[in-house]
Amino acid sequence: MRGCGGVCLRCVDGGIWGLPVDCQAGTSDHAVDDFRLVEPSGLGQSGPGPGDECRSDGRNRCIHVCSRSIAGGHPGVLTVAYLEVTNLWKSFGGTESVLRGLDFVQERGEILCLLGASGCGKTTVLQILAGLMPADAGRVLLGGKDQDGVPVHARRIGYVFQDHVLFPHLSVGRNVEYGLRMLKWPSRQRGRRVHEMLELVDLAGYEERSVRGLSGGESQRVALARSLAPAPDLLLLDEPLSSVDQRLRGDLVTQLRSVLETQSITAVHVTHDLEEAYFIGDRVAFVHGGRVNRIDAPSALVANPATVACARYLGMGNIFALDTPGGKRLREWATSSAGAGGERGGTNATHLLIRPRTELRPGHGDARPGLRCSGTVASLRPKVNEVQVELRLAQPDLEGATIRLDLARTGIDSDLLTALESSARDRDARPWTLDPKGVVWLVDEVSE
Repeated sequence: MRGCGGVCLRCVDGGIWGLPVDCQAGTSDHAVDDFRLVEPSGLGQSGPGPGDECRSDGRNRCIHVCSRSIAGGHPGVLTVAYLEVTNLWKSFGGTESVLRGLDFVQERGEILCLLGASGCGKTTVLQILAGLMPADAGRVLLGGKDQDGVPVHARRIGYVFQDHVLFPHLSVGRNVEYGLRMLKWPSRQRGRRVHEMLELVDLAGYEERSVRGLSGGESQRVALARSLAPAPDLLLLDEPLSSVDQRLRGDLVTQLRSVLETQSITAVHVTHDLEEAYFIGDRVAFVHGGRVNRIDAPSALVANPATVACARYLGMGNIFALDTPGGKRLREWATSSAGAGGERGGTNATHLLIRPRTELRPGHGDARPGLRCSGTVASLRPKVNEVQVELRLAQPDLEGATIRLDLARTGIDSDLLTALESSARDRDARPWTLDPKGVVWLVDEVSE
């Protein structure tokens, strides 16, 4: 993570809400023994926070912690949640709720991507965070402060909309300085800040240009510069690249990540594009059914989607239910070899995933661990960088089940290619071995 604030158990005064700690070890108000750490709903840890002695209502004020680490020479450093969203509910016009108890916590300086299908509530979350609409229930804390009742203009939150909303009658420079004028920045500071922001997004010298003549990518960069200019506490990005030409998106994704990282911005980025979320986010929260279904680092999310809904959204096929008549046999088969998951499947798994990019080997003679099966190559489709294989299983209880694999061309040797082509041509069942690392156990979201 970038720019995350650390809070030492012995240095909690002055930086409890994720700001850098810079004080003497130990205070009378917050000594080591005052910290009671627990695990609230698996979201983090909590304990007495700052200002407990000042609360007129006598309620305990708690911090929530995203992770623990050792840093700065202090034993037992805690990373504190900067943005905390708890149990958000929202419905429109008495219809079924769009948000159904959505929760997440975010560290200072972290880029969190909300990933999910259209209509899953991602934009609704941003609008609630920005104060543009109220939640039916739930709580939002930013820097430890409850945002309930805080007006939009007082929240210090930047918002980049999907359609790069710019003021057409203002120049590029005037668009960027708009928020600074509202905050009554002195003229000289405004000019310097506008120059810095345009330089940051590679639009130096564009101050006097009309926004009417900008390309889609340039317009979105101006919108980003305008949102960053007032140095917001939180930046919200609502699919900012969706309206940009596909040829330019790759460059803009790289630039957006660089800008956010350089400025140590705490950002919530909404997208339905997995590759975009994978590249931009420090963590990705998959939103499904009005809740955060799965949240983790991008690589960890792809390596272990954990839930059926997440695996399907990531485009992973080969998902088999374990509650079918052949489910018991399927579980036994998947755990039959060392390294095939074993106890990871446990009793909680409801489905089994075999990754599309799982390594396939011909025959059963290889001494390496593997899932042995028998099957016919139903189809073989060569592509530029891979070969798509449909393997129809033939062993008892699994007969008829089809595994679809995307085999990288660089991983296909002559023996495997010959076996694949022969089985596809002759339609005969042959022995195969699957790499057990391709097995992932999943939980149906209803059972979580």
